[in-house]
Amino acid sequence: MSFNIILDIDDVVLQWQEAYAERFNTKIPKSFRSSNLIKRRLEILTKEKDFWINIKPKHIPNFTPKAFVSARGIPKAWTVESLSKNNNPGRSNVYQVNWGKSKLELLKSLNVDIFIDDKPETFYECNKNGVFCLLMDAEHNKKIKTKYRIFDLNIENIMQKYESLYDQTKRKTNNKWQV
Repeated sequence: MSFNIILDIDDVVLQWQEAYAERFNTKIPKSFRSSNLIKRRLEILTKEKDFWINIKPKHIPNFTPKAFVSARGIPKAWTVESLSKNNNPGRSNVYQVNWGKSKLELLKSLNVDIFIDDKPETFYECNKNGVFCLLMDAEHNKKIKTKYRIFDLNIENIMQKYESLYDQTKRKTNNKWQV
């Protein structure tokens, strides 16, 4: 059986937070939630193609994902170029929603079996609404205690985690994964 595995990009595949901190000569913020400074900086970044195409890799998958789904307010071509530059398999199959928007309906329309994201809100939203989501380990989500956490994009580890959780939860309960 083949699985439709979809990956988030920022802080799953690429080191976005580190690139942000370097670009603005600052520490990685504890939160990227609506501060005026963050909003102004994101607006600046929407015009900086070089920033986006030069973000360093964090994890390169050892499999070809069905797609990449990310919340970015930039041209999709920049995202594809960045993934290509880092030799990510499946790099031409990119979907984007605007910053701060939900990925849920898009993921459902893509018939995702496994989604991998680093953002706690997305992780919870997906699993509570019938989309199986694994949480990529990151500094900003360490406080979350979950058996759904992964540490790399190795297909064997992903499938082992999925199968162990599938057995524990016996699939979905009321269209929700028990996170």
